[in-house]
Amino acid sequence: MSFSFEVGDTTVWSPALRVGDLYVRMVSDVAALLGMPTGLVPIASDMWDIDLDPFEALVREMFHLYFETTHQVMKGMIAGVLAPSIVLLERGGRVLDTRSAAETNFVARARDLSMAP
Repeated sequence: MSFSFEVGDTTVWSPALRVGDLYVRMVSDVAALLGMPTGLVPIASDMWDIDLDPFEALVREMFHLYFETTHQVMKGMIAGVLAPSIVLLERGGRVLDTRSAAETNFVARARDLSMAP
């Protein structure tokens, strides 16, 4: 069994059930911490639509938090949800603008994740 994340009629990620469930829980908690919507719209218990506008806003805020915080534990926790979120955002046709080599390298590492659609 697997989860399905969709943008329009396109499946942008279909992870294993536990991985998808953990991702939804993590991104929901980070969004709550930041006081923002996730952009994830439940279709079924294991199927989610991604509303790109609020999702992009959340990913950008997580990205800024990651690079602005000096708290190493916060960085590590945010990185775990930020990296797959960047991949989903790009598969939805949106990209993050990077302003430094560190930001560019983080995005490149996110793209290297094994996340078959």
